[in-house]
Amino acid sequence: MTIADVYSRYQIMPSLQQHMYRVTAVSLMVSSHLKKSLDPVMVMKACLLHDMGNILKFNFDLFPEFLEPEGKEYWQHVKDMMEKKYGPDEHEATLKIVKELAMSDRIYELVDIFSFSKAKEIFESGDIERMICSYSDMRVAPHGVVSLVDRLADGRKRFKVNKQRYDREELFAEMTGYLGKIEVHLFSQSDIVPEKITNESVEPLMLQLSTVSL
Repeated sequence: MTIADVYSRYQIMPSLQQHMYRVTAVSLMVSSHLKKSLDPVMVMKACLLHDMGNILKFNFDLFPEFLEPEGKEYWQHVKDMMEKKYGPDEHEATLKIVKELAMSDRIYELVDIFSFSKAKEIFESGDIERMICSYSDMRVAPHGVVSLVDRLADGRKRFKVNKQRYDREELFAEMTGYLGKIEVHLFSQSDIVPEKITNESVEPLMLQLSTVSL
């Protein structure tokens, strides 16, 4: 079964498909330029699956253009069915789908670390594949690849609206610092710089991903 078949089977929104393809393409670019041994296939498959349940947290009023051509009513029905089957938490739903697809323990482990709040744990683990997964996700905004600084600035705006307590602000600052450390660590062992990773540079890689077999 190809990843395109999987996305179709689970009725993944085209915008989420593009996000996962883009994150995966970033991961492949990072992996291919690292002067260190790793398993890029595990990273690739984890990235292709990391947001399978994310419709559960999707705000349909935020990006209405992502609902076309099917429309809001259609995607609300898909969201309701997803919640009924997997529960309301998007990360837990994603992990349940990964298990349902009989992915390896390593892929499950990598999918599980796609969380902003785990940046410190990921950096301190020294696990290069975890770092690539986390970093690649943090390089992709809703409309494409951006710098880590821009992605975090955008995230901070939304974080401040949704999380008011000081301790959450403190957490955001701490995790931002660790994501910066992850970027430095990865590119200290790479023959490219972060600025080389752009929408244009990852697009050729994205075009090949729909046929990846899981």
